[in-house]
Amino acid sequence: MAIVKFTVKFKGIDEEVEFEDDMAFGKFEEIIKKCSNFREGTNPVQNVQVYRREVLLNTLKKAPFEISEAGINGLGYKEVTQIAETVLDAYPLGNYLSQMMKPFEESLKKIP
Repeated sequence: MAIVKFTVKFKGIDEEVEFEDDMAFGKFEEIIKKCSNFREGTNPVQNVQVYRREVLLNTLKKAPFEISEAGINGLGYKEVTQIAETVLDAYPLGNYLSQMMKPFEESLKKIP
């Protein structure tokens, strides 16, 4: 797990943001559990907003705002977007879900 640093415009000033580019498997699984629903006939991603917020809250280490739900909710859309795009590139939900579903899909192929 490495700390990644990048710069964003925050209130017109260049500010440094740091985040961890990997997290403990168990913590990531808890985030997926909070935002997904794997019942038959449902969309597996039930709440992308929860996923985005939880990844930010659990990976940000340094930011020009309070790293809390209230801190993130108080940011402007453009501020959150520029931070979330960089951070979420390290946590691609689609890749994770494909990887998670692969054993299930392969088992279905074996059923006559």
